[in-house]
Amino acid sequence: MGDGMTKKHHLLLYSLLGVCLVIAVGFAIAAQRGKRQYARALEDAYRGTLLSSMTQMEQLRLNIDKAMLSQDEGQSAALISRIGSDAAAVQSGLSALPLSHIAMADAVKLCNQLSDYAATLLSQADAALTAEDAQLLEQLSHACAQLQQALQSAYGQMQTGSTAIAQFNRYMQDADAAVRPLEGVSKDIDYPTLIYDGPFSDVVSGGAPRGLGAQAVDSAQALACARDFLGDCGQDVALTQESGGTIPAWGVRAQGAAGVLQLAVTKQGGNVLWMFPESAQYEPSYGLEDCKQAAQAFFSAHGYGDMALTFWQVYAGMATLSYAAVQDGVILYPDLIKVQVRMDTLAIVGLEARRYLSSHTQRSSLTPAVSQEEAQGAVSERLNVRQARLCVIPQNSRELLCWEFTGDYNGDTYYVYIDAQTGRQADIQKLVQSASGPMSE
Repeated sequence: MGDGMTKKHHLLLYSLLGVCLVIAVGFAIAAQRGKRQYARALEDAYRGTLLSSMTQMEQLRLNIDKAMLSQDEGQSAALISRIGSDAAAVQSGLSALPLSHIAMADAVKLCNQLSDYAATLLSQADAALTAEDAQLLEQLSHACAQLQQALQSAYGQMQTGSTAIAQFNRYMQDADAAVRPLEGVSKDIDYPTLIYDGPFSDVVSGGAPRGLGAQAVDSAQALACARDFLGDCGQDVALTQESGGTIPAWGVRAQGAAGVLQLAVTKQGGNVLWMFPESAQYEPSYGLEDCKQAAQAFFSAHGYGDMALTFWQVYAGMATLSYAAVQDGVILYPDLIKVQVRMDTLAIVGLEARRYLSSHTQRSSLTPAVSQEEAQGAVSERLNVRQARLCVIPQNSRELLCWEFTGDYNGDTYYVYIDAQTGRQADIQKLVQSASGPMSE
């Protein structure tokens, strides 16, 4: 009997040990999983900081170039102030990365120089940039461009390789520099001793919508409006979810020759607020010029009047074309509208008309007080002007009649806007070429 009790005690002991072992293994696995999760979170944070610094660096360079072209004291002061804050943001981001003390020394020094130099320029903002100031800003812009390219290259290497920013021991050592792409970004840079799509496309009009019309539209009328708008593309329509906001609308799903489309029809006026295809991957059979002609035919058929193409992009077998309304030959940038054209059939399958419906109305006075020649006198001589035209732009909840001057500077295209009533500079936009088409900032 004693032997039986002993065996039972041993069995109980082994069972307890087994349970303890399982618990210990469980804790170890949980700790390891927690460690991996922490490492991933830390790595994501570092990569986010790096991407933010790269974006800020691009904005820094853009503001330097804009300051080079600005002839207006107020605009110049605002741009120089942004240069200082952008430089400080880049410096803060790069300094937060776990790099060796020599990795970013030159890059951080550049940001310090820019921040200090911006403060110096602000103290003399009542005077135009001197030739020496302009020369130094050009050098700083060039250095920013080189650093931006180096950061992008290093980030690309990390995306395709196995290097993690969070590997402190690797980044804090001087050996094995080849596997640390970020540590070499400051080399070979000439440091001196910085898919919205078209001008003002991100500006939202304030106040009550002006282009809707007065008629109230019920759900049955909304379906009729959708059928009329789509023609052969809307043979089968049905109501979906309503939407609210500043422009309430009925939701409509349509199926026809162009595939399945989702639309919103405004409850006031029965206008199509937006439209998009449920699937959007087409094999192109037509070119961009064909798509432009299809868009113009669409505008004519639906009574939009005179429209001018401002910017375009091509992706997924679709051409996305941005247009602005035209009145008496003047481009109305607040009245923007986008259409998407299938490049296999030339059917219109996408529309974004919120800004157009918010702003479109007949303007009362589009006569400039300042001539084109006088306005061009307010444009920097550094800009090689290629084109000039009148336009209306949105600014601070109001509209300005401006002369738009398109030109080149340092290989890039810029748009400079001069107030056609006062002759003062109102804005500067930069054209950015992407793989899918032009954009502006």
